[in-house]
Amino acid sequence: MKNCLLHLITISLALAGCDRNSEAWQSILTVEKYIEDRPDSALAVLGNIDVEQLSGQAEKAKHAMLLSMALDKNYEDRTDFDILQPAIDWYENHGSPTDRLRTYYYQGRIYQNYGDNEKAMVCFVKALDAGEKSDDIITKARALVAQGNIYKSLHKFDRMVNANLTAAQYFIEAGLVNSHMNCLLRIFNGYSILNEYDQAYHYAEISRGFLGQVGILQESNFYATYLSLLLQNKREDEVIQQVAEEYINSIPADLVDWHTISLVNYHLGNYDEAIEDAYRLNRFEVIDSKVRHHAILSQVHQDAGHHKEALEAYRNYISITDSLDFAAFQQDTQFIEERHTLEMRTIEERTKKNYTIFASAFLLMLAGGLFLWKSHSLKISRMEKQMADSEAERYRLMCFQMEQERDNLAILLTQKESLYPKVMAAISSRLELLNKFFAAHITDNCEIDKKATRELEELLSDKEDFMNLTRLAFAGSKPEFISHLEECGLSEQEINYCCLYAIGLKGKEVGAYIEMRSHYNISSGIREKLGIGEHDTNLGIYIRKFMNRQSKA
Repeated sequence: MKNCLLHLITISLALAGCDRNSEAWQSILTVEKYIEDRPDSALAVLGNIDVEQLSGQAEKAKHAMLLSMALDKNYEDRTDFDILQPAIDWYENHGSPTDRLRTYYYQGRIYQNYGDNEKAMVCFVKALDAGEKSDDIITKARALVAQGNIYKSLHKFDRMVNANLTAAQYFIEAGLVNSHMNCLLRIFNGYSILNEYDQAYHYAEISRGFLGQVGILQESNFYATYLSLLLQNKREDEVIQQVAEEYINSIPADLVDWHTISLVNYHLGNYDEAIEDAYRLNRFEVIDSKVRHHAILSQVHQDAGHHKEALEAYRNYISITDSLDFAAFQQDTQFIEERHTLEMRTIEERTKKNYTIFASAFLLMLAGGLFLWKSHSLKISRMEKQMADSEAERYRLMCFQMEQERDNLAILLTQKESLYPKVMAAISSRLELLNKFFAAHITDNCEIDKKATRELEELLSDKEDFMNLTRLAFAGSKPEFISHLEECGLSEQEINYCCLYAIGLKGKEVGAYIEMRSHYNISSGIREKLGIGEHDTNLGIYIRKFMNRQSKA
C-alpha cells in the first residue's frame, strides 16, 4: 500500500512538471502578439532565448516557428530547416490550425529560397488546408500570393489572378494597404496578359484609387504596370506619353522602371532615348530584368537599323528564356494541387503511378528540349537572313552613290577651262578610282562579297574631304553660285551640303551619303537662309535652277 501511494505521488509530480512552462514561455506568447508590427524586436527577443531551457516539444516548436517568421520578416532568407525543424516535427500531428498554417507556409518559403517550387507548392497547399479554420488571414494571403508567383512562372496566369483576388481581399480586411495594392497590380497585369482588357482596366482604376495611400514603390509599380497595359492594348500615343510624363515627374529617378520607359520611347519612335533608357539603373541580378533588357534592345536596335547589335541582344534574350523555360519544365509543378488531392485519397497507388508520371515527364522533356532547340535555330536563322538582306541593300546603296558621284564628276571634268589645275587633278584621280572599282565589282550577282563591301566603304569614307573639294570645284567653275551662298550667310558645311545637290543627288541620297539623321535640320536651316518656305519647292531643284541661271547670266 505504501509503495502504491509513493508511485501515485511520483506520477502526479511528473504530470505537474509537464504542465509547468519555462520562464521564457510568457515572453514567447508576448512576441506572437507584436511580431507582425515589430519583427526586428521579435527577432531580438527570440534570438536571446536559450532553446535548451525551454520545457517540452510544444514550447520548442512554438519558438522555432516564431523565430522562422521573424527571420523571414527581417529578409533573412533561410535555405535550411535547422531552425524550423522542431515546429515541422511537432505540428504535423499537434497544434492549432494557426500554428500548422504558419509552419507549412514558412516551410514552403524555405523551399522557395533554394528554388524547389514543386515542394514549395505542396507546402502552401497543405498550409491552406490545415489552416482553413485559422483566423490568421495575413498568412493565408501570403500563401496565396506565393502560389500565384509559382503559377506566373508556369504561365498559368488565370490561376495567378484567382490566387491574388482572394489574397487581396484578405489583405484589405487586415488593413495592409500596400500588400493589397501589390495584389491589385498583379491582377490587372494578369488580365492584361490574358487579353481580358475590360477586367484589366477595371482593376487598374481600382489601383489608381489607392495612389497617395500606399508607398512610393507601390506607386512606381502602378505606373509601370499601367503603361505596359496601355502599350499592349495599343492606346493613343498622347495617352501613353501623358502617363509616362506623370510617372517620371512624380517618382524619384532611382525608383522608376526605366525598362518600361524604354518601351514607351520605342513605341513613340524615339530610338536613341529608348536605348539610353534600357541601360539606366538596370539591376541585372534580377533574372526578369535581364530578359526585358535584352528583349527591348533587340527590338529597338532592329528598328533603328543597328542589325549587329539587334542580333546580339536577341541571342542573349533567347539564351536566357530558353534556360528559364527548360527549368520551369523540369520543375513539373503545373498539377501540384491535383497530385496532392490524389495522393491523399489513393496513397497505395503512388508507386505505380509515379512510374507512369516519370516516363511521361521524360518524353515530354525530350520533346520540349527538341522543340526549344528547333525554335532557337529558326529564330537565329531568320535574324541572320535579315542581316544579310540589310547588308545587300547597304551595298547596293553604296554602289548607287558611287555611280552618281562618278557621273557628276565626269560632267565637271568637261568644264576644264573653268577648273583650277589642282582641283581638276584631284577630281580626275578620284574619278579614275571610282571607275576602276565600278568595273570590278558591279555585277548581277546578289551575293554579298564582304571584302568588296569593305573596300567600297573605304572608298566612300573620306567624304568630308571630297565635299570640300567639290565646293572648291564649284568656286572655280561657278564663282557666282558660291558667292551668292556665302552672301546668304551659309556656313562652309552648308555650302558643301548644297554642292551635293548641285552635282545631282536628291534629298534622301544626300542624307544617305553623309550618313547624318539630322540632314533634314540642315536642310531647314539652308531654306531659312535662302528665304525658301518649307513647302515652296524642292531644295535640290531650287539649287540646280539657281546655279544654271547664274551660269547663263
